[in-house]
Amino acid sequence: MSSTPFGEHLRREREMRGVSLDEISAATRISTRFLEAIEKDQWDQLPGGVFNRGFIRSIARFLGLDEDSLVAEYALGNSNGAPAPAAAPKARNRMPRNWQPAAGSVIVIVLVLAGGIFGWHRYGDDLSAWIHSRYQAVRAAGKPAPEPGSGGPSTATAAASGAPAQVLTLKLQASKAANVKVSADGKIVFDGAVQPGDTRQFDAQSQFDVSAGDSSAITLDLNGQALPAIGSPGQSGSVTLTRNDLKSAVGGSH
Repeated sequence: MSSTPFGEHLRREREMRGVSLDEISAATRISTRFLEAIEKDQWDQLPGGVFNRGFIRSIARFLGLDEDSLVAEYALGNSNGAPAPAAAPKARNRMPRNWQPAAGSVIVIVLVLAGGIFGWHRYGDDLSAWIHSRYQAVRAAGKPAPEPGSGGPSTATAAASGAPAQVLTLKLQASKAANVKVSADGKIVFDGAVQPGDTRQFDAQSQFDVSAGDSSAITLDLNGQALPAIGSPGQSGSVTLTRNDLKSAVGGSH
C-alpha cells in the first residue's frame, strides 16, 4: 500500500483530471463539506461505516477509478493504528444478580438513543438526502418491468386489466450553462441552452435520448433514481435511457 494518505491520494487523482469538488458534488449529491473532509482525512466529520464506503464508491465512479480498489485502500488505511477499546471497569456497586442484565440493557439503550440524537442533529440533512436517493434506487430495482413475451402473471394481469405501462419520468438539473437536447420516444422535447439552477422534467413511455455539450453541466434522475454522468467532465456526451435502466440501483455508463 502507498505511504501517501488516502485523502491526499484521492485529491491528486481529482486534480489530475481537472475536476473541482463542486462538480463532484453536483454529480454525486455528496456535499462539498463531506468531500473536503475525505480529502483531508478528517473521518470524524463523516457519518462513518457504510455511508463512507458509499461516498467513496460514488467518487471513484465519477473519476473513472476502480471502486473496489479504492474502498479497499480506504478500509486498510483506517484499520491501521486504531486504538483498541478500553476494557470496561468493573462495577463496585453490588446489586442483586437478577437486576444486572436489566441494568445493562437500559444502559445500552440510553447510549444508542444519545448517539442517534447527536448523529441526526449533526448529519440529518445530508443523511436524509442520501438515504432517500438510495431508497428510490432500491425500490426501482426491486420492481423491474416484465420482459416482452414472458407470459408471467404480471404480464397477464396487466394485459387483462388494460393497465398502462409505468411512465418514465426524467428530471434534468443544470449546474452550469450548456447546450442540451432531449428526445422522448423519438420526438425532440427540448433543444436549447440551460443555465445554472435550471430544472426540467420530461415524460416518456419507453425511451429518452439525452445529449449535452458539457457532460458535467447536468445531472439526471430517472423515476427518482440518480444516474451517473453521461460523459467525461468538460466533454460532450450522450446517453439512451430505457426502462431497463431502472433494474440497477446505480446505473453504469450506457
